[in-house]
Amino acid sequence: MRAVIMGAVLAAGMGLGGVANAAEVGVGVGAHDVDLWKEQCCFEGGQNLEIHYRSDPLDVDRGLGVWRLWALGSVNSDGGSNFVAGGIQRRFWGDKKVYAQLSVGLAVHDGPDGDPPVANPDRIYFGSPVLIASEAAAGVNLNDDWSGEVAYFHMSHAGLAGDQNPGLDVISVRLIRKF
Repeated sequence: MRAVIMGAVLAAGMGLGGVANAAEVGVGVGAHDVDLWKEQCCFEGGQNLEIHYRSDPLDVDRGLGVWRLWALGSVNSDGGSNFVAGGIQRRFWGDKKVYAQLSVGLAVHDGPDGDPPVANPDRIYFGSPVLIASEAAAGVNLNDDWSGEVAYFHMSHAGLAGDQNPGLDVISVRLIRKF
């Protein structure tokens, strides 16, 4: 299963590089399963290698900012959980030098989703194969074609699928190509 998801993430990423109507495509690297105020943390290590896609702005402005569809594929360098996520994203101050964006959607992963073993698991046991994904990012428009970002990404089932809900936190940096 791990090989299938990793292959799908890589294939999607290579395919996204050639999407003519993509507004933005990027790559990133992130710290996997970081310790940010969680009771259960740091079962997995390594870095995440990320591929990002964002659509052209959706025609729903009406004073609500710039909305886009987004997708993210992430492969862990240390055998931890890999995932793909996607949803809707709102960008604030996109026409300024510095911008912020909030994203929400769903994620699927190849990590275990049952109950963890009693003694010190070395994997994240998510409790559900489908999780809620959220992200907050800050970016800098380097020029008309490139931007850089730092982001906090979280995925979990928010207690909707039972008590087993450690979630996953990732802090990443990205280089984004705008079309």
